[in-house]
Amino acid sequence: MKELAESIIKDAYDSSASDIHITFEKSGGSVKKRVRGKMMYVRTLEPDILKRLINYLKFIAELDINEHKVPQSGRTDFYIGELLCSIRISTLPLSIMKEITVIRLLNTSAEKSSADLFYKDEDYDFLSSYMKLSQGLILFTGPTGSGKSTVMYRLAAGVVKEGSRQIISVEDPVEFDIDGLVQVEINDKAKLTYGPLIRGVLRCDPDIIMFGEIRDRIIAEELLKTSLSGHLVLSTFHSKSALSTLTRLKDYGLYKEEMAESISLIVNQRLIHTAKGSYILYEYMDQEMIKTYLNGGTAAYSTIQDKLLEIYREGALSDEEYNHYKRSFQ
Repeated sequence: MKELAESIIKDAYDSSASDIHITFEKSGGSVKKRVRGKMMYVRTLEPDILKRLINYLKFIAELDINEHKVPQSGRTDFYIGELLCSIRISTLPLSIMKEITVIRLLNTSAEKSSADLFYKDEDYDFLSSYMKLSQGLILFTGPTGSGKSTVMYRLAAGVVKEGSRQIISVEDPVEFDIDGLVQVEINDKAKLTYGPLIRGVLRCDPDIIMFGEIRDRIIAEELLKTSLSGHLVLSTFHSKSALSTLTRLKDYGLYKEEMAESISLIVNQRLIHTAKGSYILYEYMDQEMIKTYLNGGTAAYSTIQDKLLEIYREGALSDEEYNHYKRSFQ
């Protein structure tokens, strides 16, 4: 199974795939990869080989091989020849004894490419300037695969390189290994959950706290309180736009006053792939825009659709590419 796993992962890595999907279909096991946002067929596996492969992947990611009823997720390092590749393995139950398994290929260094993905250098410089804040909450938002975590880690790596401030991250699981960044992994088996972890982190004198993802109201409340206690907090959140981020947080029952005081910046982004290269496009709401909206006013800002039109007019996209992403961003 090791050789089969290595073959599948190496093929995905060589083709710059972001994910590998391994699942059951009527004809047997199916392996597909996502390259530049599109799914591509890789190979078919016999059902018994598929089960053995999934068990092997769960084993190397330190997941429970005997558990088939609940989703699991873990991270491990995987060698492709002499190259060390970090991967995240997630499972999802389909039916009795059947699971879908998704392998996310993670960058071995968050510094590698995310800064270069921005269409203009000043876009990344703008985000970097917010890392100088002493307190507040910065949210990186967008759909799955939009590069939220990659950008957040890249900004954190830049602070680590400066060496003057302490960053502690809370992750589930740890996605990128960064020297100098204190990374704490959620441990459900040890009942090491979010509330106690955040309080424990605060006792360790951090300047910046990075939290992998806001998944529910409890986490959102904890991070708002933490950002108001004199710390800069970074986190990701799934939302369609910068504005809808505030709507979703209000739906959690958070107080408008706390949101207005704590949230310094909301970034909503998309990763687009063109014949000329791949780019991150983003829209943002700063604290003044956020306060205006929460107080009943109109928050005017350049949307992702505006940015898309801008780079289209500059010749970075073809007509077909522009129309495709214009539809997908609606």
